[in-house]
Amino acid sequence: MAHRDELSTLRERRFAANQTVFRRANERLHRQVEGGARGSVQYVCECGDDGCGEVVSLLPSEYEHVRSNPTWFLIALGHKILPGDSERVLETHAQHHVVAKSGAAGEVAEAMDTRRNRTAFLGRLR
Repeated sequence: MAHRDELSTLRERRFAANQTVFRRANERLHRQVEGGARGSVQYVCECGDDGCGEVVSLLPSEYEHVRSNPTWFLIALGHKILPGDSERVLETHAQHHVVAKSGAAGEVAEAMDTRRNRTAFLGRLR
C-alpha cells in the first residue's frame, strides 16, 4: 500500500509541475498585456496534460483572480483534473474552471509560484 501512495504522490507532483509550465507562459503573456489590454486575452489552459494547447479567453482581472492564490489554476472546461482529493473545482465559468490543488500537488504549486518566489525565479534567469 505504501508503494501505491508513493506513486500517487509522485504523479500528483508531476502533474502540478506540468501545470506550472503553462502558468509561467500565462504569466509572461499577462505581464505583456497588463494595463494595456482592452477586452479579453487568450490564456493557455493550465491543465496537467503536457500536450494541451487550448486557450481560454479571460479579462486580465479574471486572470488576476485565478492567480490570487498560488494553488489555483485555470482549466478549460472538460479538461483533466487530478482524481481524488489533490485537486478540486472551486468555480465554474462559461469557458473554464478554477481548480485548487492540495497535498503534494499543492506544495509543488506553491513552491513553483513565480509571484511568491519572484526573487528566486529572477535569480535563476540571470
